Amino acid sequence: MSWVLAVDFGTSNTSAAHRIGPDRVESLPLSHTSNLMPSAVYVDPAQSITTGEVAINQATVDPAGFVAFPKAHVAVGSVMVRGQDIPVAATIAAVLRTVYNQALPRHNHQPPSEVVLTHPEAWSQRELAVLREAASLAGLGGSVSLISEPRAAAFYYSRQHDAKIVKGSTIAVFDFGGGTLDIAVLTATSEWTFEVIRAGGDNTLGGKNLDATVARWVDDRVRGDDPELAAWLRTADGLDARRTLDDQIRRAKELLSEHPSATIRVTGNGADLTLTLTRDEFEQMIEPQITRGVQLAAQVLREAGVDRTSLQALYLTGGSSRIPYVHRRLSELGSIATLDDPKTVVAKGAAGFVAGGRATVPPAEVDTEVLRPGRRPQPAPRQAGPSPSTNRGGAGRTRSLLVIAGAGLAAVAAAAGVFVAVNHDTGAPAAAAAPAAADPHPAGQGAAAGRLPAASADSSYRSETTDEVTVLLPTTLFISSTACEKSSFSSEGALQVRCLLNPDSAVGKTIGMERHDYTSITAWRDDQYARSTFIRLRDATDGHTTVISEDGTRLVDADDSSGSGVRYTVIDRSTGLIATFSMDSVEVGAAFLAEVGWDS
Repeated sequence: MSWVLAVDFGTSNTSAAHRIGPDRVESLPLSHTSNLMPSAVYVDPAQSITTGEVAINQATVDPAGFVAFPKAHVAVGSVMVRGQDIPVAATIAAVLRTVYNQALPRHNHQPPSEVVLTHPEAWSQRELAVLREAASLAGLGGSVSLISEPRAAAFYYSRQHDAKIVKGSTIAVFDFGGGTLDIAVLTATSEWTFEVIRAGGDNTLGGKNLDATVARWVDDRVRGDDPELAAWLRTADGLDARRTLDDQIRRAKELLSEHPSATIRVTGNGADLTLTLTRDEFEQMIEPQITRGVQLAAQVLREAGVDRTSLQALYLTGGSSRIPYVHRRLSELGSIATLDDPKTVVAKGAAGFVAGGRATVPPAEVDTEVLRPGRRPQPAPRQAGPSPSTNRGGAGRTRSLLVIAGAGLAAVAAAAGVFVAVNHDTGAPAAAAAPAAADPHPAGQGAAAGRLPAASADSSYRSETTDEVTVLLPTTLFISSTACEKSSFSSEGALQVRCLLNPDSAVGKTIGMERHDYTSITAWRDDQYARSTFIRLRDATDGHTTVISEDGTRLVDADDSSGSGVRYTVIDRSTGLIATFSMDSVEVGAAFLAEVGWDS
């Protein structure tokens, strides 16, 4: 009997579903105890890739090979492990192959007739090509289709008997996962198909931010109660204890969704400390992040022209959406609806979408255009095959040979910049791709640079893709970021990119980032706005500190009027770049500016 496999590859966790009969879709167990598996991978010194809990376990003794969030690197195309750039498609392929191997025994080792993979609504063609490349490398069998996560969730909810969704109904999906927040407003074009009319979110806001907030609370308590234990936890000897503590923090967060309090036990170096966190305390801690999410949801609804009276339901998906405080705050916007396990509804919706045959457009052809203000997504042309990823790493990085452990039949070689796929039936080489593109970033000339207009005294170009922004960033900033991804649009309509700093990078260490800190830089290109804002800030008398470069093209404005840190704006009118970020103090801001080269 033919069957369908659907995989929801998430930032923190991956879930899957399979169709068992014409109308029967179930979650696929990915371990003995859970329908989820961590999306993490581990690359050993022999360059074999393992996944999930096995990867996390191996990372305890060799953290240098660990990649916690492969999905966060899709926009860049590669991830640095052991000093080498690894194609991110290879790490994703390892996760997909693990899921595939879990599913096969349930269908007498018969390959699926169809595989459907989910993706964020705003992913570009370049990012979708990485996902297709990963599917090809994993050797999943059957034809591979793509569907956006909110569309899959909407389809799942629409199939429920009490949904009462008819043509013209408007719903919204609030997908609050472990690493990202995605929001979409959809209108039903029939009983079971939807058009996304607006999408938004934050690629750096998710459950991991809430974990980090609790972790900082724990750190403060431990420093106050047992300074020696706090210091020991930051040493190499305390690494295992710290990982155990991180697990306890995550479990406590989840427990607080059902109970009024949770305990967190901190042990090590001969000490044993028990902390109690109440739900009220937790909600006070996470209020800024949840408020940010609610504001983003309200903004997307407003831009879609939808108010509370015209919104049929606001559906919640993603593990972080289980938090009662999230429900209460979002109820300000509309009627809240949840069904089953919010961590698996996207995968089940994707499997049902394909299995039900309800789509008027093949799933591989939908949801592939970056949303821009005033535009609705249009079907994208079917691609003949995956596009090679661009290596955006620093100078001197090399490609490496990778073997997906456990796949046996799946391998990818990247010696000398050439990828070789291995036939999954015979083990023989199947095809060779073109050499990888040279790194354009150090020279300041990206793939987009040659075809984009230069900033001038009368230019009015606004960024439309991630590459058009990242090519303008200092190399030090780019390579010190764990990811630079689309985040939103400016009020003038320019696509904005958010770069999340890596605490272990040169920049992260310079500004004193701790392992749980999250510092981001939002950047975009808008030639006209850059010129006008440059002049406005230069001539302002509002008490800000403003520094202009010697050549008169770049301005740095520092605003400390909020009383909680310093808000920086960097404008380069020679390129049209605008960047904004916050630092704890003027001293930290000065160190950051000097490290990335924005101080002169």
